[in-house]
Amino acid sequence: MEIEFEKNKKYFMKKNWILAYIAIGVIVVGIVFVALLGFRKGLWAIFLTIAGVVALIASLTGGMKDADIDASVTTVTNRLPEHAHENFKFPRRYEVLHPAVTMGGYDFTRKEEFVAKRGKDLKYRCGYYCALLMNFTNDGLRIDSQKFSILEDDNKIDLLHFAWEDIEGSSLEEEEVTVHLVDGSEVTLPVNVYHLRLKDGSEYTYCVRNDSDVDEAIDVIYRQTVRTKQEALKNLMEEEQQQKQE
Repeated sequence: MEIEFEKNKKYFMKKNWILAYIAIGVIVVGIVFVALLGFRKGLWAIFLTIAGVVALIASLTGGMKDADIDASVTTVTNRLPEHAHENFKFPRRYEVLHPAVTMGGYDFTRKEEFVAKRGKDLKYRCGYYCALLMNFTNDGLRIDSQKFSILEDDNKIDLLHFAWEDIEGSSLEEEEVTVHLVDGSEVTLPVNVYHLRLKDGSEYTYCVRNDSDVDEAIDVIYRQTVRTKQEALKNLMEEEQQQKQE
């Protein structure tokens, strides 16, 4: 299943109040005639009422529900394991240190202008999403990162591989962003941004949901970087000991 861009755009359309008022009028007329004629004689009025309800929903939501938009995101995130398997070059002999972790969230940190919407479930959504899959192996951390739009064909894919000794650490930080809503208003939102820091000073950031998968990734990376430092220190001490013996 591919992302239906044109369909998703309806979710972020402004509410059509003219159509809404017409739909309400149709609903009222239908209900009145049903009450006067009864269900048998007023069958046409029942269909008229139903049509009014459908038109009202379409005028206020564009015919798209919160779950429909989330489903568009799922079409991409569900393909991440297969995409990573096809594109990453794993060594012939490698050890999986921990099961792969997938995380992501609506990307409110994009530099491009975009609109956002607060759904009926009170959650904010925008036209951009950030998803990433992390593979933890003995030869390093692999990340299949995809920052994409659900409104147009715009998908930035990064396939990253870092040796454990090159990773400084990772953390989840809360940042505030100001976004424009479809009704024309502005709102300042707290968003969670995952930071992966390397020892060379570079940093990779991803806008994600604060959930157990993020905590899991942070914990695995922390434990592995500590283990790598301990092994490096142990090897250094053994080399120094061997030099003294020589």
